[in-house]
Amino acid sequence: MKAKTVRDLAAIARERRRHLGWSQSQLAKKAGVGRDWVVQFEKGKVTVEWGLVVRALRELGFSLELRVEEGQTGAGDLDRILASTQNERRKS
Repeated sequence: MKAKTVRDLAAIARERRRHLGWSQSQLAKKAGVGRDWVVQFEKGKVTVEWGLVVRALRELGFSLELRVEEGQTGAGDLDRILASTQNERRKS
């Protein structure tokens, strides 16, 4: 599945929740958030906390994979960026 916007990601999560037969309240309980948060996320609210988004997606059985699209310039090497971030954490 491909998501280019928060709304895309929200729509995918909402459809997965429905496919699993879960209510918004059930997802909220599993992810440790309030139902209102799930409502806002599923509406595509761009200011939702990303740590909670990742937690909710994990409960829905998703993992995230980031890729630089073919032909994009200036996006950088994601593996290099991640390795650099991990090295910084080790030094702290």
